Amino acid sequence: MEAAGLGLAVFGVVDTCLKYGAVIIKKYKDFKEAENEIQERVTSIQATWRKISQQLGLLKRVWGTLDEDFRDLQERMLRILQTKLDSAVSQISKLEKRSPSRSRGQEKRKAARYALDIKKSLDTAILDLQVWERKFDPTWFLILRATSPNITPAIDESLTKSPDTTTLSAARHIRDALKEEPKRRTSVFLPEDKLLCAQRSRVLLSTFEVCKIPDSKTFILDSVECDPRTDASTFAKDVRALAQKLQNIDPFQFNLLSCLGVVRSKDSVTRKYLSFNFIFRMPPNCRGPQTLRSHLCGTNRSLSDKVTLAKQLATSVSYLHVLDFVHKGIRPETALILQANDSQNLHLFLLGFKTFRTAEGKTMRLGNSEWAENIYQHPERQGISPIVDYTMQHDIYSLGVCLLEIGLWGSFITREGHINLPAVYAEIDIPTLARNGFLKDHFTELAKNDLPSKIGDKYAQVVANCLTCMDDTNEDFGDLSQFEDEDGILIGVKFIEKV
Repeated sequence: MEAAGLGLAVFGVVDTCLKYGAVIIKKYKDFKEAENEIQERVTSIQATWRKISQQLGLLKRVWGTLDEDFRDLQERMLRILQTKLDSAVSQISKLEKRSPSRSRGQEKRKAARYALDIKKSLDTAILDLQVWERKFDPTWFLILRATSPNITPAIDESLTKSPDTTTLSAARHIRDALKEEPKRRTSVFLPEDKLLCAQRSRVLLSTFEVCKIPDSKTFILDSVECDPRTDASTFAKDVRALAQKLQNIDPFQFNLLSCLGVVRSKDSVTRKYLSFNFIFRMPPNCRGPQTLRSHLCGTNRSLSDKVTLAKQLATSVSYLHVLDFVHKGIRPETALILQANDSQNLHLFLLGFKTFRTAEGKTMRLGNSEWAENIYQHPERQGISPIVDYTMQHDIYSLGVCLLEIGLWGSFITREGHINLPAVYAEIDIPTLARNGFLKDHFTELAKNDLPSKIGDKYAQVVANCLTCMDDTNEDFGDLSQFEDEDGILIGVKFIEKV
């Protein structure tokens, strides 16, 4: 009875949000004095609200099938939205009372001031909605991981009412791809000769290339070599699954690139797979591909740039986990940064899938001896023979090391590939430092002592939380039994809440 009452309360919040949103859109559209700039803002807020309202509609349909912790997070997000919408409605009401249309003798100066107030009100409403939407999106997409059979019919019902919405279409595509044996009309694998005449150029300090295919557009090529120690057929299934899930995503929403397909490379004699070459689409209106490592080795960036890049990297990791994959190789060389053509805005996308696998896939505990890569791995996963299986929390640790570099805006690896460590560690070899936990302790101390003055306490706390996510004393991530739910949603919920 209590759960049912809670559900009704949340439905009331959803209905209130939907009602407030409709009121806001109608009232802004009704401003008779609206000039072109105001109309553009109205169009923007309409588009944002349309997407949110469709997401809320689906959430309401599947609410009863969701995990209690997941519902708790969603409820808190919804109440924040309700507060923001209530504030927007109040602001509109104040503007209506001052409307120049109520007085024909209104002076032009007052009318101009009134129009400016409308713009400010719209800008505030748009920003509030977009900020909330960016936080809400990852939690909403976690719904797709639920095993409940009601999810897919609910998406189909929503699509029937709004067939042209890209978010619901992407959700349907991802939901299908999350099935163990998704039905595909076309293969993600492209002809082997697709890349024969392509012009390829390596992106400095990266694991990928820019690829220009004749009579086609420019792409990003991410090649994944087949480790002879792994089962090629199993790895091919993982490649196909990842490519399928990335085919129809919005790169700016997921901070993951959309995948055109995969070209397989085989040995001409044995016909065994040598590599799988992911072909990713370049996002529209972007240029200048560089890696996060190149930026960290370059000039300093503004505080807002650093926070933006950190958020985008965390978002990409979150969505990769939503898609049921672990990356296993998160480091600045695997993060691609593009600049918008019409502004100085930076967009980060996670790539470098050479060691990825499905979250529940078989792990061979394969490591490597490259310590420029190993320092981004949790101590349990360092070296040629890691001592534990890889989990999503290990990705969170690697993310923490990268966030530490972004916050300090300093590279732990030089352009020549050497490891940057304090002089106090100069006499100790890297494997010994790693084996004794010195590296992890060093990073954690940097997060606690050096980060706050450079980028703030909250950022520093997030980084420290990531770096200690496998510690038994970590209240948020330390108890692994908390995340043993059937759908793998709880770790995603905790990640979104805390990171």
